[in-house]
Amino acid sequence: RAQEAALEQTHQAYRAAGAKGKGGARIQSAIFMEVDVPAAQQEAEADFFARMADKDRGSPPLMAVIAAARPESADFPAQLKRLAGDARIRGLRRVLHTMPDDLSQSELFAENIRLLPQYELTFDLCARPHQLTNVANLIQRCPGTQFILDHCGVPDIAGGGLDPWRDYIKAIAAFPNVACKVSGLPTCADPKKPLTEQVKPYFDHVLTCFFPERLVWGSDWPVCNLGFDLAAWLDTTAELLAPLAAIASGNANRIYRLN
Repeated sequence: RAQEAALEQTHQAYRAAGAKGKGGARIQSAIFMEVDVPAAQQEAEADFFARMADKDRGSPPLMAVIAAARPESADFPAQLKRLAGDARIRGLRRVLHTMPDDLSQSELFAENIRLLPQYELTFDLCARPHQLTNVANLIQRCPGTQFILDHCGVPDIAGGGLDPWRDYIKAIAAFPNVACKVSGLPTCADPKKPLTEQVKPYFDHVLTCFFPERLVWGSDWPVCNLGFDLAAWLDTTAELLAPLAAIASGNANRIYRLN
């Protein structure tokens, strides 16, 4: 009960954090993205936020859940079947950037990821630039699975790390079953410099590679607060996406089946 109360407080804090930028950009609805809890707590986390989504009528409302899972495990098919039984769960994620680089390269990992389409579930990828060649290899081996590359592949914006990140992104975008999530970029940037001008070259590149139809937006709250805050990210978003409304919500509705 104490854990559930803490999670409820976190959700309320999200609403109070500034789900509206100074320029008027506003978050209309939300998806809960798993937060890499220990394996034993993964299904409890998914269940709690799925129940919250069922009853949530606040602003912005919680619409769906991306649950944590361990595709490297032989128990994954059974876990997948349990998670897929909840209609609010629209996809899975396995955080890769804190794990050994070759975690996603086993045949078991790919075999398990290839199970997702039969449940209409997506797979979010969270990896750093040096891991993107492995990510591309996984995507190639799972052509029927819808992937979403989180945080644009976590480029080193503060360090000016456009290369070789640009080439990795171009290679991944060549696969038609991948979308790119424009999220997490404030955390990659230098908090002492204006955000929009730092982010723009990276945004422009993913836009060139994925086109508007395969980009989605994410707040990455509360991690975005490490350098800027949610309101600052919304303001930058409004400036970058002004002519590209589908990225703000339409593509997420389609990819995560929110409608």
